[in-house]
Amino acid sequence: MAKQQRTWGIFISQLALAVYFIVTALCLITKIGSSISSAEIQAVAALFGKAATAISVIIGIILAACGVMFALKAFGMDFAKFDDYVKYITLAIWIVITVITLIFYIKEWTSVLVLHWLLVLAKNALIIGGILTIKNGK
Repeated sequence: MAKQQRTWGIFISQLALAVYFIVTALCLITKIGSSISSAEIQAVAALFGKAATAISVIIGIILAACGVMFALKAFGMDFAKFDDYVKYITLAIWIVITVITLIFYIKEWTSVLVLHWLLVLAKNALIIGGILTIKNGK
């Protein structure tokens, strides 16, 4: 496969996704992130109850690995097919988390909740789109 053309847009997208995934992973793995917890973290905790801690750590480790891979890939490093597998696993997990989050926010349909639901949908669509724009390695 041809390597992805290096543009500023791809570089910024990779770095932004890397930072987002690493910070989200830190929020999932540690208690430090409870004050900056996102809608996704709250939805996972609400759905899985007591098992949420173990599931959060597993998801956090995968997101951290993907964030590190995206950061290294932004600077030209490539891990052949390994980073592609991590990317696809992260993509699948993020789609599931998005669905869980969107279902979690369907409680009552006030105008503020509808706007928040649309904002969560848009943010997650941007993340999924960003993951899909990063091309596979060699």
